[in-house]
Amino acid sequence: MLELKWKDFITEDHNVHNAVPFVREAILEDALVLAQNIRKLDKLEIKYSHNVTPVAALMSAFQTQNGKNYSIVDDDGYVYAMFGVSDCLQNKGYGVIWLLCSEELKKFPRRFYIESKYWLDVLQQDYEIIYNYVYEKNWLSLKWLQLCGFKPVKKVKVGTKNKNFILISRERKNTNV
Repeated sequence: MLELKWKDFITEDHNVHNAVPFVREAILEDALVLAQNIRKLDKLEIKYSHNVTPVAALMSAFQTQNGKNYSIVDDDGYVYAMFGVSDCLQNKGYGVIWLLCSEELKKFPRRFYIESKYWLDVLQQDYEIIYNYVYEKNWLSLKWLQLCGFKPVKKVKVGTKNKNFILISRERKNTNV
């Protein structure tokens, strides 16, 4: 469905902040900070899929069943992104994965991609399949997910505006994370 090349996604890292980003367990304050700087396409995706504000979407992650939520932050307090997974209520063994970020996350794509593979394995430990629906115009997210082993399954209409989203999923591989 989508053909991606390594060079389309991975470029040189250009972090404009002096501090080095790292991953830690998310806290509520992260949601408030990130909501102010969220990518335009992520904001649209939230609106089209759930018709809520970025703050509401990020806060809802803390109320999900068996949710694991993390933030990419630096020592200066900047929140680059939040991500996580929670149980799918309809299918046992399935997890709903998510990532919302600021534009600043694009400043260090190489490191983000390399560490993503590790964190996706961590998030998938309890699930045979992890998945989500991605707005079809959110090419950066679709590229990243495919580079991380996700496969596009089908295109579906989502939300009250019937926008096209792509169901993308990844089966668990045998790892020792």
